[in-house]
Amino acid sequence: MFDRDVSRRLVAGLIIVGLAVGIWALWPRENSDPSPTSVPIAIETTTTTLQTTTTVPPSTSTTEDTHIVATVEEAEEILRALWFGWFEGIYNEDEDRIREVVGSSNQIDAAVDQFGELEMSRAPVSTDFSFTATEVLKASATCTGIWSEMSASGFGGPAVEGVHVFRWSDGKWLFISLWEHREDLWEEDCAVEF
Repeated sequence: MFDRDVSRRLVAGLIIVGLAVGIWALWPRENSDPSPTSVPIAIETTTTTLQTTTTVPPSTSTTEDTHIVATVEEAEEILRALWFGWFEGIYNEDEDRIREVVGSSNQIDAAVDQFGELEMSRAPVSTDFSFTATEVLKASATCTGIWSEMSASGFGGPAVEGVHVFRWSDGKWLFISLWEHREDLWEEDCAVEF
């Protein structure tokens, strides 16, 4: 019983450290190239298919080049796709799967570092992820900031709370960063040339 609790705390700690390293690496510095490396994630703007088909509520604006997240339900579907892809990629040690949901090379590296380290009792499924206190903090055609508290039941995933920042590029949302506090400087991730 004690070992399982220690293992869960260790896993949660490793994920937090990985995310912190990703945030630190993405933080803008003087005399640095402000354009991050990104890889598009495969999230449909009207229908998201994970292991089950989910219809995303219509948003206020959808065109080929832009998309504005209009509802909490749509924000949670984007978050569900991110975390499902993240943990599925780690479980299967599949970097390509992670690239489908993560647009920052530092975040991809943080996930890959968890290969063989993060213990899960089974493969995750999309219904393992639930969200509370979700709020769309910023919604524009190019950047979305979503505050949410996520829990991952069933497979032994950790709880994650914070501001998730996504950028829109080539018709897809790309996960860029996770900030611990609403008051952090996460909006700067929206201002960096992408």
